[in-house]
Amino acid sequence: MLLVLSFGTAVGILPFSIYRALQQDWYVAILDLIVVIGMSFIFIYVYKTNKVKNASLVLILLALMANVISFYMKGISQVGWIYPAMLAAYYIMSPKKGLFVNFIMLSFYIPKLIQSQEVINLSTILVTIVITNMIAYVFASGLRKQELMLTKLASEDYLTGTGNRRALSTKLESLHRSLRNHDKTATIVLLDLDHFKKVNDKHGHIKGDEVLIRIAEILKCFYQNEEMIFRYGGEEFLILCPNVNIDMAFNLGEQLREMIKQNIIIDGHEQTISLGVAEYVKEESNDDWIHRVDLALYQAKNQGRDRIIKA
Repeated sequence: MLLVLSFGTAVGILPFSIYRALQQDWYVAILDLIVVIGMSFIFIYVYKTNKVKNASLVLILLALMANVISFYMKGISQVGWIYPAMLAAYYIMSPKKGLFVNFIMLSFYIPKLIQSQEVINLSTILVTIVITNMIAYVFASGLRKQELMLTKLASEDYLTGTGNRRALSTKLESLHRSLRNHDKTATIVLLDLDHFKKVNDKHGHIKGDEVLIRIAEILKCFYQNEEMIFRYGGEEFLILCPNVNIDMAFNLGEQLREMIKQNIIIDGHEQTISLGVAEYVKEESNDDWIHRVDLALYQAKNQGRDRIIKA
């Protein structure tokens, strides 16, 4: 969206800048040229970095500034530019922020319109602006809700409400970039429910699902940052622990192991877990990091389960 808007605006306004220059309307020509250059820089920046947050704000501020200045310089002939600028605000920003930005833009327009327009023309412009904002706000709000819902469905495990493998990949890559570029530490905790197949075989998958849901609830309460908890496999959960070294993660894992034993009892038997923990090693890849914590979990299970092993 940002690439399309920045490119389309630059291409669309460039002919006006050339025309103004030919007409020796230098102030407006320079203003149009500034917008063209600004939009071009936004397009290049977003295309190369894929970062849209700051670029979105710059685009809206540039559009707001250009609209207001050109309106005060050229008068009513420029009022048509307010409509695409207002629409863009809703789709680049959140609907509420877009409404706020448009309110600010309109506050600059109204005094000038009152001074220069008859009542009927003023009413027509204001009513069309209000209707445009109402339609755009409702439509953008609906799209925003759908986007959030689709994002949740794509990144959340449907049973436990924890993150899924897709979400893990995204979060792990972001964490890995931070660890590579800064002198920080982080630890992965990987846990597996011991003998969980017996629970499903004896009590059915509905009971097994209840146990998984309960495990997820305990993990969310224990680690608090739900965005760092992921269902890694059938009965495996992975927790990313930024700014936590392996000793801290190990101690927390021991507490978690005891908590689950005390809180999940099936037919009088405690449900145990096995855990592996692995601290990030400088320059290693995500795959190597995951492989090390997986081996630590494998060792915990081979050594009798119901224990935690450091990678």
